[in-house]
Amino acid sequence: MISILVKSIQLLLSISILIFIHELGHFLIAKIFKVRVEKFFLFFDPWFSIFKKKIGHTIYGIGWLPLGGYIKISGMMKDKKNISSKNEIDKNWKFYSKSAIKRLLIISGGIISNILLSIFIFSCLLFKYGETYLPTKNVKYGIEVDSLGEKIGLKNGDTILFVNDKYVPYFNEIPKEIILGNSITIDRMGKIIKLSLNNNKKKFIFDRKEISFFIKPRVPPIINCIIKNSKAEKYGLKNNDEILSINSEFVSFSDQLKDLLLKYKNNNIIISINRDGNFIQKKIFLDSKGILGIYLKNFMDLDKIFSFQKKNYSFFESIPHGIIKSLDVLKNQIFFFKNVFHIETKAYKQIGSFFSMAKEFPSKWNWDIFWTLTATLSIWLAFLNLFPIPSLDGGYIFFILIEIITKKKINEEIIERSTIFGFIIISLIMIMIIIWDIFKVFIY
Repeated sequence: MISILVKSIQLLLSISILIFIHELGHFLIAKIFKVRVEKFFLFFDPWFSIFKKKIGHTIYGIGWLPLGGYIKISGMMKDKKNISSKNEIDKNWKFYSKSAIKRLLIISGGIISNILLSIFIFSCLLFKYGETYLPTKNVKYGIEVDSLGEKIGLKNGDTILFVNDKYVPYFNEIPKEIILGNSITIDRMGKIIKLSLNNNKKKFIFDRKEISFFIKPRVPPIINCIIKNSKAEKYGLKNNDEILSINSEFVSFSDQLKDLLLKYKNNNIIISINRDGNFIQKKIFLDSKGILGIYLKNFMDLDKIFSFQKKNYSFFESIPHGIIKSLDVLKNQIFFFKNVFHIETKAYKQIGSFFSMAKEFPSKWNWDIFWTLTATLSIWLAFLNLFPIPSLDGGYIFFILIEIITKKKINEEIIERSTIFGFIIISLIMIMIIIWDIFKVFIY
């Protein structure tokens, strides 16, 4: 229950930051061009609001429905109550009294601010933490794969040589390149094999309930920690013990250990370990699940075995790398969006609402992950708002670009009706996505 609360608070804070910055982008550019803003709301406020206060010509407030936010710009939509004369319509503080270029910039303000926020966050993270990489050439034992990795044709111990006929210098980039690519070239016990990655194989990547690493560096079976009240604790296993064999069957890697424990479930085993150079044996009875009650070290815990590279960035170096990071995230999102329309990939199953977003946040508060996800969502919000759908920023941008090209203003009534229609369509899509999310949790 506490973990759900922590995830929900992180999501709410992240969304609040994104909405506020998005609307602030519209607001500031409107102010620069002396366009009056009547309302500035974080979250929607149908029927009532949690808080509101009028300062100058603007009512600032917080709504109760956290599905977005809005600003109301004077003259952007017809207000029949206030139109009394032609003079009122032509007031120079109204939206449509400004040139097309100024209106385009005001509408683009939200998208621009979300892009800048993403770049700013990624730049700050790079400046503070730098980046840690595992060079692909240092993955000395090949890879370990889960069931998903096996479905696309990979096996434990494979060495990945190329993805899309291209050498990938850092291991952490390989999963992404596999998702984006069309082929993998591997070395399997000295035999060079080229695996194709068609849509039928990619459906295994998208058709899963949880995002997981389907490949990771293969590692020796070294105990990271012992679960309390487990068999491992009862029989005296300790942190940093290296497991050498089970019933005289040698164990070189963690994936082999998992297979052997399942093989000998409901049986006594003799487990041989290396403890600080000393050879020790323990006799243990395994239960019906073959569980010892240990967590093994992963490759990030084994810096004495794997040589990592750390890149630190100065303040000025972090900015261009922050831009690159945002562009990489955007590229991945465009790829995913493209695959949503390929039914055979089943990428549509990864579409989700706020419920899915919440699951991405950790159950314990972690500022590094929080800001990384916020930066990712920020560039995603900018991308979605570019779509030329009425009621989204992209819809208004589309109408203004037509006006610039044709040099004729589009009838405001057409824009208004299109906006209402667009809002209804987007609302229905959001409801469908929420229903789909609930369906995935309880049925799928």
